[in-house]
Amino acid sequence: MAAVLLGLLLFALQSPPVPSRPLAVVGTSPPPTFLPADNGTTSHPNGTLQQLPQIIIIGVRKGGTRALIEMLSLHSGVAAAQNEVHFFDWESHFQRGLPWYLSQMPYSFPEQLTVEKTPAYFTSSKVPKRIHRMNRCFPVGKRPR
Repeated sequence: MAAVLLGLLLFALQSPPVPSRPLAVVGTSPPPTFLPADNGTTSHPNGTLQQLPQIIIIGVRKGGTRALIEMLSLHSGVAAAQNEVHFFDWESHFQRGLPWYLSQMPYSFPEQLTVEKTPAYFTSSKVPKRIHRMNRCFPVGKRPR
């Protein structure tokens, strides 16, 4: 019961939602453009960007990853991808390259964190190195002590 009340309180106190995709008015704004100088961002005239994720949630099936991303999405500083992208584990998606992966990310403001969740990354041995190649800030093969 306490968890339900806490959830309702957090829901009531959260900031107004920021759409994951910009609201489009027909004929008033040009389509998003890829800005190579920004290294991994696509901008939109309303000030939002499609950014490569700063957080990637990896887990196992039925391990609570959906609940985790739903709770993180309640925070106004987080923009989460709507679906499991399967970029790093499915060859057909990986072959499309980073521009395709970027196109799967939500639009977010520069100060927001972009989050992607694909539990199946846990089962592929190729995933850690592929993620590390995309962003050297993600550690590979390090275990907590």
